[in-house]
Amino acid sequence: MDEKSRKENFFIGLSLSNSSNYDSSVCVLDRNSKILLLDKFYYTQDMELFFNTSPYVHNSLVCVSVPSDNSLLEGKWRIHSKNYKMLGDYFKVNRQKWTKRLSNRLCDVLLNLREEGINVCRCDINQLRQAYGLCAHYLARTSPDCKSLQNSLKLKYDFSELPDNMLAASSLEAIVCAMFAKHIAQGGEVHQLYTFEGLQVLSKPM
Repeated sequence: MDEKSRKENFFIGLSLSNSSNYDSSVCVLDRNSKILLLDKFYYTQDMELFFNTSPYVHNSLVCVSVPSDNSLLEGKWRIHSKNYKMLGDYFKVNRQKWTKRLSNRLCDVLLNLREEGINVCRCDINQLRQAYGLCAHYLARTSPDCKSLQNSLKLKYDFSELPDNMLAASSLEAIVCAMFAKHIAQGGEVHQLYTFEGLQVLSKPM
């Protein structure tokens, strides 16, 4: 993977939401960490169209965040179950898949990209923010958190082309995913957290 990825000229980060009710964003970086594209999507078909038609994709490494599953549960389990129940086939009460923590949205599209010879990996956006020192002492995705993240990207990682007005949280997270894709392509150290739907979920060491 490392030998092939070093030949790639573009690094694509996708901050993926768990449904079309929330925005997803894609960022494309070049080898100089210049932002070539920053765009938002809502529907899976639009993201699939991007991967099928974008001139960057076939010469890139793609890193996609793994979104949490937000299916609402009934009764008291709505709040408590996903926080502590273990996964496993032995767990009997699973009629509504209430132990499911991660969304499999877009997985088929990403597997198809891999079959076409494109390097694709997954990531945990919260882990990446910690690894890059981009965590603020604010509630995630609130206005103060987004402002802190955007300023940190501009000052700490020299994304001077970012505007003064505040970008969407998904756009900022897409930049972080693209940074991680470039880190992988340059042979940086990574660890495998787990495998999800046939793709490795990688982390950057702290």
